[in-house]
Amino acid sequence: MMTKLKYIIPTIIAVTIVIISTISIIQFINRKRYNPVKVLNEVKSYFMNVKGSYIVYEPFVHPETDKYRLVYQGGITTVKNGKDIHYDFYADAYTGEVINIVER
Repeated sequence: MMTKLKYIIPTIIAVTIVIISTISIIQFINRKRYNPVKVLNEVKSYFMNVKGSYIVYEPFVHPETDKYRLVYQGGITTVKNGKDIHYDFYADAYTGEVINIVER
């Protein structure tokens, strides 16, 4: 009787770990990225007189942000007082939140 109990508890623990790990992996894989076109349109709405814009569709890890945070990079060109002004922006790839806008 004691021998069976010795094997049941570790088996239950192992099965629980496998189930939790599987669920975590599935959730991580199914995590959807924010649409980069939506990010670009939202950023463009912050500016007036937009002359041009772009966004890089493939997110990357930006060195100035959290090392596990994927970001989209993009740019906006606006006209202000007859001059072109260029801005770079970075947005979180999963939430669409704008992290930083920098004037070049």
